[in-house]
Amino acid sequence: MGKEKLKILLVDDDEDDYIITQDLLSEIRMRKFDLSWEKSYENALKVLSVNQFDLCLFDYRLGAKTGLDLLQEVVKIGYKGPIIILTGQDDQEIDKEVMKAGASDYLVKGQINSSLFERSIRHALERKRAEEALVASKDYAENLINSSIDMIVATNTDRLITEFNPAAQKVFGYNKYDVLYKPFHFLFANPNEWLQISKKIEQEKVFSGEVIKKKKTGETFHSYLSASVLRDLKGEEVGIIGISRDITVQKRLEAQLLYNAFHDSLTGLPNRKLFMNHLEKVIACAQTNKGFLFAVLFLDIDRFKVINDSLGHAIGDKLLISIAERLKECLRHNDIVARFGGDEFVILLNDIREKSCAKVIAEKILKSLKEPFYLNGHSVFTGTSIGIVLSEEYYDRPEDILRDADTVMYRAKMNGRSNYAMFDKKMHAHAVKALQLEADLQKAIVNNEFKMYYQPIVSLVDGNIIGVESLLRWEHPQSGLISPAEFIPLAEETGMIEPIGRWVIKEALSQNKVWLDAGYSNTSLSVNVSARQFRSRNLPEVIQRILEETGMNSKAFDLEITESSVMEDMDRGIKTLEELSGMGIKIMLDDFGTGFSSINNLRFLPVSGIKIDLSLTKDVAISPGAATIAKAIIQMAHGLNKKVVAEGVETEAQLEFLRSHNCDMAQGYLFGKPMPANELVKVLQKNNTAHRVLSNKKFSPSNTSLQKSFANSFAT
Repeated sequence: MGKEKLKILLVDDDEDDYIITQDLLSEIRMRKFDLSWEKSYENALKVLSVNQFDLCLFDYRLGAKTGLDLLQEVVKIGYKGPIIILTGQDDQEIDKEVMKAGASDYLVKGQINSSLFERSIRHALERKRAEEALVASKDYAENLINSSIDMIVATNTDRLITEFNPAAQKVFGYNKYDVLYKPFHFLFANPNEWLQISKKIEQEKVFSGEVIKKKKTGETFHSYLSASVLRDLKGEEVGIIGISRDITVQKRLEAQLLYNAFHDSLTGLPNRKLFMNHLEKVIACAQTNKGFLFAVLFLDIDRFKVINDSLGHAIGDKLLISIAERLKECLRHNDIVARFGGDEFVILLNDIREKSCAKVIAEKILKSLKEPFYLNGHSVFTGTSIGIVLSEEYYDRPEDILRDADTVMYRAKMNGRSNYAMFDKKMHAHAVKALQLEADLQKAIVNNEFKMYYQPIVSLVDGNIIGVESLLRWEHPQSGLISPAEFIPLAEETGMIEPIGRWVIKEALSQNKVWLDAGYSNTSLSVNVSARQFRSRNLPEVIQRILEETGMNSKAFDLEITESSVMEDMDRGIKTLEELSGMGIKIMLDDFGTGFSSINNLRFLPVSGIKIDLSLTKDVAISPGAATIAKAIIQMAHGLNKKVVAEGVETEAQLEFLRSHNCDMAQGYLFGKPMPANELVKVLQKNNTAHRVLSNKKFSPSNTSLQKSFANSFAT
């Protein structure tokens, strides 16, 4: 007990009993008491209506009334403390009656001592506190249940509903009294599901998971249920309590996200990911069932970019949607058509009986897509190029099939638009070789198998070597020297060209620094930059870093870039060229004459010169047409104050033509093949000697012996 005085009210019409009570309380040492005394029933009611006491002691005999009557009356007027009934006689019936009415204890006056009195008071107070705590706990639990946003349903041991909170009433549509003492399973869409859950609760005492419930309207919905055994204060099982939350919106969102992850947002067709999943399954089926045959069709829409650019993206999108619908109409129910993005569609012909089936469907598609599309008042005509790959025993990866289908689709496009082509074994052998080459190329980067070769560039004014073009070679450990024409396109396609390109620039600049330090200061270095490198936004930054690392001056450095690389994105290309030019690097436009768009745009490009492609150079001495074009290119370039280099010069006749039409520089086998750095040094030495001789003589197209001497001076 605490140290504060306990306020006690004694209601007894006998003063002796008051004195005895006072004496008994004074003998209790553990606590102090403040005892008040009222003689009559009426006075006790008045006092208790305005004052609260920690404990009341009522004599059972109070004139015409009893202590039991007083107990019942004071409870009505709001007294909440414990009440002990005192009586002069030991009567078990009275004892039962007062205890049943709510008294905390029943004491016989003649049998009371201080110890018994202290214990009775203490137990009365503790019992009252426990009752209050229980009521508070019950109120708290009820408030939690009633205010919870989750559905709470409780049952008894017979699995009949005993609690159904407001959240449950709102979701299910039932009033609480509609469901009380009805079996729990009637809230489930499938009663058997509840049966399984009930068994699990019996075995494991808990359950949690997704279930499907049923509303009053009959509508079903997904919910997450957490259920467990419900126990009383003694630990006895009294039923089950289940807490549920409606997850319909969540399930709908999950389903939508799942759908979006596997479908194209524009056409609603399966996307690459879903298509690859299906393709993996049919490959596995074909591997276990030799008679199972399937085909993959890779489609690229003809002229789509032209339509999209001319009529707008809105029409382009509608065209793609319409194409998707027509493709579905051409297929069987178990075939799959997917959109991979842009204007690329891929079809899986599942379980075809024979190879000709793929051709029949391809022809059906070609015919369907040739029909006009009527979009927003426009009649739009298009077609498709289709690459077909049939399942064979050598396919075990979806990526390989798609690669081959894409490859043969381009074959169909080359054969004429609105056409199809079949992938054959020769193409497969080539694809396998390409795969091996790709793997070897990866190793070549790691093992540093690349070598740099150099070809002199000579001035056609005085015959001096004024530049060197660096050319990459791959020295394969087994296959020997591999042509750049064979591995550069692969490096471009796979992205390996960027690390290779950085190595080329650094290696070439480092070598040129050696030559410059050795006294060959009039020789500039040309390095080819691939289309993919040129598209990289950080190319100027990469080159600047390499210049700093090698100690090279940018003014002795030329970059050769193909016209097609620049024309692919002219605005961005010009910006990159301006950055490079601003660093002091000279830009040469390579392969000039093979494209068609740069002739008009050459005046806008910040380049120092152009290189006439060898395909044009080789015919200038034998073809009037080639000669006319070459002459026009030289005149046009000079008119724009740009230098001209002719590639692929192999004969004296070609040299004579170029000299007679004032071409500035030339390179080719006539002056020297591409060679390693140690051989080029010898050529540079011979060039210095020859140039000293030739500089004292007249160098002209009519001096044949001098031309031969000029050419022979560069022979290796």
